[in-house]
Amino acid sequence: MLESAAMELIRNLLEWVANDSGSAIATLMPFMLLGLLGLYILWLVVGYLRVSQVGLGEGRGVQSAIQLPSAPDGTAERPRGVPYCTFDGLAYPGGAQFCTSCERDLFIDCATCGATGPAAAASCYRCGNPTGAGGDAANHG
Repeated sequence: MLESAAMELIRNLLEWVANDSGSAIATLMPFMLLGLLGLYILWLVVGYLRVSQVGLGEGRGVQSAIQLPSAPDGTAERPRGVPYCTFDGLAYPGGAQFCTSCERDLFIDCATCGATGPAAAASCYRCGNPTGAGGDAANHG
């Protein structure tokens, strides 16, 4: 008697999964796939816009990067006032905010005090000297 009650419970559970849940999953699956596809497309668009260094204004094209010079001790020599990528060792023109190679944020050493900060900052956090990023972005925005 106990075995038949347990078997009945298992059979009812399997029937519920096979019939009721299967139809619910089949109904929701296209919506889940559309949601995942939408998130993937959003990820691609945001990634492209974030990394893209192409401006909409005239005379502003793709910003090219150059390799940072090496110091005598083998580390990359970072010039003051020039945006650079710490990971790739690339220097970018003024106004660049993201590395086109690795997609990381760029850094800039203040031309006045030498403090290191994000290249997207409009001014140095230590001395307040303008970095050129805020004015350049406002003029071409």
